[in-house]
Amino acid sequence: MSMKKGLAADWTKHLKTEAERKEFEAAVRHDTLVLGRLAVILEEKLKNLDREELTSLNYENPSWAYKQAHINGIRSGLTTVRQLLSFLKS
Repeated sequence: MSMKKGLAADWTKHLKTEAERKEFEAAVRHDTLVLGRLAVILEEKLKNLDREELTSLNYENPSWAYKQAHINGIRSGLTTVRQLLSFLKS
C-alpha cells in the first residue's frame, strides 16, 4: 500500500479555497517529468558542492572561511528546494 506524501504548505499557501488548493496540488503532482528532472539536478549540484568542499586545496586559500560560508549558503538554498520536492519520492 503506497501512501502519498503531502505537499509542503509553501506550495499552496497562496491559494484561498480548498478547491484551488486541491486543483493546484493535482497539477504539481502530475508534473513529475519537469519536477523529477529538477530533483535530479539539485542532487547533482549538492554532490558537486560536497566534492568541491572536501578538496584540500580549499585550505590554501586565505579567504577559505568566506568560501565556506558561501558554499553553506548555496547548500542551504538547494536543500530547501529539494525539500519542496520530497513528495516525488513517495
